[in-house]
Amino acid sequence: MNLVLALFVVVGFAATLERLRLPARAREVGEHSTACLHVLRDDSLDDAGKEQALQARSRQLFRLLGILTGGSALALGLPLAGVWLLSRMGVGTFTGTLHVLQRIDFLVATTVVGLLAYLLVQQVRSP
Repeated sequence: MNLVLALFVVVGFAATLERLRLPARAREVGEHSTACLHVLRDDSLDDAGKEQALQARSRQLFRLLGILTGGSALALGLPLAGVWLLSRMGVGTFTGTLHVLQRIDFLVATTVVGLLAYLLVQQVRSP
């Protein structure tokens, strides 16, 4: 039963990440960072102009940091809270589920399956 609960945690984590659009937010961080580098390299801006542009980007980056941090905690916390509640009702054990989540064979298998699922979704999405 702990294996099923561990799978619930992994699938719940991935589904919550996607539902909260956290991968898109992480890409947005990359775009803001690249834009910051372009601002630094822009010779047409003086120091005050660069500072103003970078401060605007930094506010966006801090906002995204909060969203990513809070969303990640929520994505992991919700499935684990569900497992904890189920363990309180006698369905599996919370510590047993955590042990399954830490096993190398489980980590390798979920990584391989997750990668294959990602590649399949990307192939289906592309025209």
